[in-house]
Amino acid sequence: MDLTEFEIELMDCIEHLKEDLSQIRTGRATPEILFGLRVDAYDTMNPIKNVASINVSDAKSLLVQPWDKSIIQNVYKAILSSDLGVSPSVEGDYIRVHLPDLTEERRKDFVKVMKDRVESARVSVRSVRQKYMKDIDEAVKGGLPEDDGKRLREEIEKKVKTANEDIEALRKEKENDLMSI
Repeated sequence: MDLTEFEIELMDCIEHLKEDLSQIRTGRATPEILFGLRVDAYDTMNPIKNVASINVSDAKSLLVQPWDKSIIQNVYKAILSSDLGVSPSVEGDYIRVHLPDLTEERRKDFVKVMKDRVESARVSVRSVRQKYMKDIDEAVKGGLPEDDGKRLREEIEKKVKTANEDIEALRKEKENDLMSI
């Protein structure tokens, strides 16, 4: 039994967490903050990164430049109606997104959101582990030697432990970013 697929699924869990955490504000302007937004363009909802370029203007603001000038108001409305707590303003062909300083209360709210996303990643890792453990049990029933099954289970446990350590390291790093001024 090959564990390559198992490793790929674990890495997908961690990559998904990294993407989720990159969308949580830390007080610095990063384009990833807006990646979760969807814009009504051409009668469909599109991710903002598919209809506009997003660049860092300075430490506290982003420049969003829609590729089609006719949807600039739709992009503005999507940013304004988001729960990011930012204040966009239209300046000609682009939108400047001002990121206010985070209050202590807002930082704590973001830490709670971050912890929820981390826990979701842990649940994903556990479900991947459970799926492969069942596969090993079925393989043992189907004729795989018990010793090989035991060895595979131990390998899976080691890889899950490593994945959980990676998740914890990401959590600590993001929490430090959120709580530092």
